[in-house]
Amino acid sequence: MRSLSTRYSMYFNKKYDRVGSLFQGPYKSALIGDEPYFLHLSRYIHLNPLEYTNDLTSAYSSYSEYLGLRKTSWIHPNKILSYFGSASKDFIKVKTYKEFVEKYKKDSGLVLDNLTLE
Repeated sequence: MRSLSTRYSMYFNKKYDRVGSLFQGPYKSALIGDEPYFLHLSRYIHLNPLEYTNDLTSAYSSYSEYLGLRKTSWIHPNKILSYFGSASKDFIKVKTYKEFVEKYKKDSGLVLDNLTLE
């Protein structure tokens, strides 16, 4: 794989008159330190398809699994869903995950702005 990647990078750089690695930059990650940020990050990810569609439940994402409309064996929404319903935390003002996602559609920047990766 390394040989293939190296040869493809050399080909691509020569063809498009550029230099450097093709797949630049290290993987970036951020520590999720508190529960509210964890939940809002999940909501933000599930709202991303709104740029391309109005129906989040049919979008290519795991949102339908979180709503219980679809079941995929390798998606485990229980950690996030445990914050809602009868065992909800005091910082959550809604009862369901769907209500949480829809109520805070416009607040992504306010909640996540200072924690985004550059």
